[in-house]
Parts: sequence; structure tokens; C-alpha cells
Amino acid sequence: MMMPRLDKKECRKFAIPGVSIDARQGIFCAKQIAYIVRTAVKNINRSRTLVLYIYDRARAACGDAVPAWTVYQTKDDYIALARRENGSTRWQTAAFDRLGGEYNFPSRCAFYTAGDEKRLCRFFHAEDASGFASLIAAQEKIQERRRKARADRRDRQTLQRMAGIPPLPRGLERWTRSVMPAYIFYSRRGQGQTTFGFCTSCCHEVTIDNARHNAKAVCSHCGREVTVKSRGKRGRIYNRDTAQVVQRLSSGEVVVRIVKVHYDYGKDYDLPTVSLIENARQFVKCGEDGGIRTEYFYDSYRDGGLTSWKRGSRPRFSQWQYSFECDTCGHVYLRNLPGALQGTPFQYAPISQFCRHFAGEQMQLLPFLRAHLEHPRFEHLVKTGFYTLASDLAYHVGYAYKDMLDETHNRTHRILRIAAEDVAFLCELDAGMGTLKTFQGYAALKDRQRLMRWQMGNKVERDIMPVLKHMTAHKLMRYAEQQQPALCTRQAKHGGQRYRDMQAIVSEYRDYLDMCVRLGYDMGNSFVLYPRDLQKAHDRAARKLKMKADMQMRRDFKAAYRSISQQMDFEADGMRIMLPSGPEDLAAEGNALHHCVGGYADRVAKGECIILFLRRCDELTKPFFTIEIRGGAVAQVRGMKNCPATPEVERFMGLWERQVLQAAA
Repeated sequence: MMMPRLDKKECRKFAIPGVSIDARQGIFCAKQIAYIVRTAVKNINRSRTLVLYIYDRARAACGDAVPAWTVYQTKDDYIALARRENGSTRWQTAAFDRLGGEYNFPSRCAFYTAGDEKRLCRFFHAEDASGFASLIAAQEKIQERRRKARADRRDRQTLQRMAGIPPLPRGLERWTRSVMPAYIFYSRRGQGQTTFGFCTSCCHEVTIDNARHNAKAVCSHCGREVTVKSRGKRGRIYNRDTAQVVQRLSSGEVVVRIVKVHYDYGKDYDLPTVSLIENARQFVKCGEDGGIRTEYFYDSYRDGGLTSWKRGSRPRFSQWQYSFECDTCGHVYLRNLPGALQGTPFQYAPISQFCRHFAGEQMQLLPFLRAHLEHPRFEHLVKTGFYTLASDLAYHVGYAYKDMLDETHNRTHRILRIAAEDVAFLCELDAGMGTLKTFQGYAALKDRQRLMRWQMGNKVERDIMPVLKHMTAHKLMRYAEQQQPALCTRQAKHGGQRYRDMQAIVSEYRDYLDMCVRLGYDMGNSFVLYPRDLQKAHDRAARKLKMKADMQMRRDFKAAYRSISQQMDFEADGMRIMLPSGPEDLAAEGNALHHCVGGYADRVAKGECIILFLRRCDELTKPFFTIEIRGGAVAQVRGMKNCPATPEVERFMGLWERQVLQAAA
């Protein structure tokens, strides 16, 4: 039933009281009070209404007789008219205790007179009460009624959405025996004797030879793998798992129902107490654009309200912590699928074939159904045996693999972008998207199938293609296999192994070949391509490359000073500017003064800065201060342990900048 709401237009007529306020009263001197409240009872739109005029004490003391808020309260509703500092007004639906957006707002308010307080209490028939307690209590009841009304509206919408869902299949409980853990319970007999036990999967008495508690066995009647347990030792056993049931709602929509299965084996009972609790529903349909549209509901297990079903995903304590109740991954009930999917966009979704291939594994149906709609050749991949490819499309961010497949074709090799003779090979490997992407890069290789087997067998995941620029796949495999016995047993300098597996050898080989190219070696020479000892050849090439880089850096370093050697010389006040002769001078300067100039050699060689030494004339060999020039100006002057320049050094630097540095610029 809808409660009558306050008429805002009529309420505005009573926004400002027709009586004045006396700022000389003592309450205006109480600085702990922020707001002063006056009350009145009015007949607004034929409804008896309590009106509260709330003044800002400080402004009212200065003569401002306009209320900061005017609150209108009836039996079933309340509203407040707030005034901004610029004189404009706005409506607020906040309750009185949250009116100012401040903590404990009522404690900062006081009545103008005792009559104002009595008027409020009489309005709520609470003459024995005091203060604002009766007002707050009345507003809390209204809030609770509003919350209840909103909840009832949501519940009615939920019930309407749930209408038409059929009951769960009658064979669901019996089917759960095939997916839940199975046991054979036996009573202990003599050692080595044949024992009779009870199988919980087929519910038959079976014989067990050499029964041992917690041993694995196969039931002689149903052929299922079971765990053997002694009745005297087993105690209580509790198992739980998740099942998914698909049911048809209309020609364009299905619902996936998540059922939590609980098996409780009491200490003295061979048959479990079975509990099936449906805790979530996922409504799935095809949108107008061909994409999937989903709605989620979960059972809150709470009494009260019109239904315990709530819209959305089940809340969890932490996304990093597993929650069985939030888990929607489970076993799929397959027995009703043909009828459940008949006439829907998912009619040809290969769920049964996919589940039977990954027997015993759990899955999420929703991503699988989404992949069936979004990938035109998804069904084709499953039915031709590419189960891992289909799994990657559905569960491993399928949109990232879209460019790897050509789904405009209906021939398998054209879909996969490979040669026709390679289809059976990849199907045999049960290739995933990572394997397919690698194999597509081998399209021009003669030994691509052999290389792929070798790569997967040796768990080599990278660095193959850069090596194949210099040799055939056959020669790469042969050389790596020749090097493996010696390298993988060789100890590193400080213990451990430098080459743990074939991947480490291939990566080192790729690194060696890259260095050979940078050194300008003849890459057609077999002596270069296939060194007798890969480790020694790699380390030798690395040393040569470093020497080459050091020589080039040294040449650039000296060239940077060659052009300024005659411009920077300067001597005054017993101090002199000197230039380093090489990178080693920077290292010696940094070690002597305990700062980091030794690492500036590369910057000098690249032309980013210039490093100069400041020396005393009587101690030219002893480091004193170091100067960095960057962009034609002094960037920093540092002495021992990065200390700043002394006054005498600052005077010298000022003179040097004016006479030498600015002139050179």
C-alpha cells in the first residue's frame, strides 16, 4: 500500500515562520550549540504536519532570521528544505540525525524554548519523552517501512523472473553417485583373507582381497575406482561438490542451475545422507547482436521477505580466498541436455562430447556457452577432436586468439591456418592455442612436425625462431642434443647448474648467435655456428663484445675532451682545472672522494655531460673537488662524500664561469 507523500509545493508556503527570533536569549551564547530548533504544527494539504525550523546559531545571532533547514514530518513521511549560502534552496530526503552530514547531528542542536520541545513530543504522543528521541524513532520506522517496500518490489521482480522454471530432474540425486567420491566399507578380517564390503557407488556387496584401510581399489561389480575404508576406523565422512543443470525456458533462453551436493556418511551407516541445495541460477540468452546476455541470482538462505533469491553474484569475504558457496564450477548433468537445449541457440553446443573427453573434470558452463555463440567454428573444433583449442577459446580469454583462427572457412586446416597434412598431427598432440601459434610460425619449415615434437618433448618454449635464421631445424636439434650431455652435468663456478634443461641450452645458443652477428662473424661458417663447446664459445664472444664496447666507449670519451682540452684550462687563487685522461681517472676520482662520478664515463662518451677535476696547485695529483658540466652550465660541484663547494671554491667557480665557461659557449 502506497503511503501519501508530502506536497512540496504546499510545504514551501510554510518554509519561513511568521514569528521573529530573539537573539538576546542566553541559548545564543552557548557556543557548544550549533543549531537552534523551533517547532510548529501545521495543516498542510489536509494533513497534520510537524514543522521544524532549524537555525544556524552563529548566523541567527547576527540577525539572520531565515532557517538553515525546514523539516516537514507527518505520520508516514518526512522531507527537508535546505538553504544554501547564496539563498537558493534544495530538497533533502535525509533523516534528522543525518541532516547536516555531520557526526551526531542531534547533539549539536537545542530547542529555542521548552514549549518547542513539548510540541514535538505531543505530536508523537510521547509526552514522557524528551529531546529529539521521538522524532528520530518515528523517522527510523518510516525508513524501515521504505526499505521493506523496496525489498518487496525487488522480490516481486525476482519472483516474476523465476516463474516458469521447471523442477530439478528426478534422476539428479541418483546421478550424483557417479560424480561424488565412492567407498567400499568393510569389517576387518584376518590378514590376507577375502573380505566382503559394501560399495557406495553401486550399492552392492562385493569381495575385496587384501583389504587395507584407505587403500585404492576397483569395485568388482561396477568397475569404479573407490577408496577402501574399515568400518572400525573410518568415523564420519563428509563430502561436498557442485553440479550444474541446464534447463530450457523458451526458444531463446536457458537457465543454468548451480546445485550444491552434500554427502554425509554417519559413523554407523554405509549409505549417506544426501542433500541437494540449489544456490545459484544463471539465465542465459542470445542478444540481438548475436552475443550472450546473462542474469545472475543467488539464494541467500535467509527467511523473511517474499523470496530468499537475490539478484547478482553471491558476496564473498575475499576474492583471494576460496568459497565453496560462490564456486560455480562443477559437474554437468548430461542426461537432460538434448531436450533442454532443443530449439535454443545452444542446440548444437557440444557440451556432452566436451565433458566426456575431460571425464571427471569440472567445468563452468557459462563461458562454454558464450564461446559457442561468439565463435562460429567452436562446435567444429570440438567435433574434430581439438578439445584443448576449444577449452582455450572458452576459458583462457578467447578474444586474444581471434586472429589466430580464420572462422570464415569450414575446412579444418583453413580454420587453423595450417597445411592440410598437419591437421592429424596437431589433433594427435591435442594442441592448445600456444602450440598452434608456435606451429603456425613453422609453416615454411620442412621438419616442422619433428621440430614441434622435439620442442614439446624437451619443454622448449622460446628462442627457436631466432636460431632458425641461421640453420635448419634438423641441425638445431642435432647440435642441441650433442651439447646437452656435457652442459647439463657441468657445475657452475659457484655451485649449482648453469644449464638445467634444454631450454637453457637453446636460450644460450640464441644469445651466442646474436653476439656473433654483432661481432661481424661469418654466419655461414660452420666453425662459428657449431662451436665444440657452447659455454666456452659463448663466454669468449661475450668478452670480445665487451672489449669492443669498452674500446668504443674509450674512443668516444677521449673525443669528447679533445675538442675542449684547450678551452677549459684555468688557474687562479692556488687552484686549477684539470681534465681526465680516460674513464679510469673518473673511477679513481670517485673512489678517492667517495662519490659516484666513476659511473659517469658512459654519459661523457654519449655527450650528455663533461666531468672536470678541480685541484690545488700544490697537490695536483690529490683529488679535491669534482665538477659536472651539463648543457653548457655547471650542474654540480662535489667534494669528499658529496659535500658542497666551500666559499673559496665558489669564488673560484664564479671567476672560472665568467672568464672561461661563458666565453667557450
